[in-house]
Amino acid sequence: EAGGLAALVAELDDPSRAAIDLQNPARVQRAWEVWQATGRGIADWQADTPPPLIAPADCQRILITTDRDWLADRIATRFDAMLDQGALDEVRAMLPLWDPAAQWAKAIGAPDLVAHLQGHQTLPEARDRAVIASRQYAKAQRIWFRGRMRDWQMWQAGNAGLELAP
Repeated sequence: EAGGLAALVAELDDPSRAAIDLQNPARVQRAWEVWQATGRGIADWQADTPPPLIAPADCQRILITTDRDWLADRIATRFDAMLDQGALDEVRAMLPLWDPAAQWAKAIGAPDLVAHLQGHQTLPEARDRAVIASRQYAKAQRIWFRGRMRDWQMWQAGNAGLELAP
């Protein structure tokens, strides 16, 4: 749209502009959407978030973790199953509407499968890139958990012999 990111930033309230990374289009868009939907800035809306239903002192907070290598194998297996179950056909059906700037087009694997369908990479290359992107997302989640849940009790899932359906 005309003005792009700068136009969205200009519409935000001062506290929201001060609270978010103005260079991050996803954060700006989310703040703008909250403003449009609620008439309140995201900073105000977040400050009004009620406390947890159960106070941390009154519960046992648990974060279940898993072996990174097991998870990497699981991610690859799951993406292969998605391909076997028609993910490429689903992306092919959306190709006429493809807009890389659209939020739905940012789904992990979608840009890679589109690149394959457009002849920019082979299917094995698209698959590998999608699996890598999924692994990077899982790593970002682990980092987020470590930063936000460091005082939670960590439980390691027992993955030995664990068979999950794709």
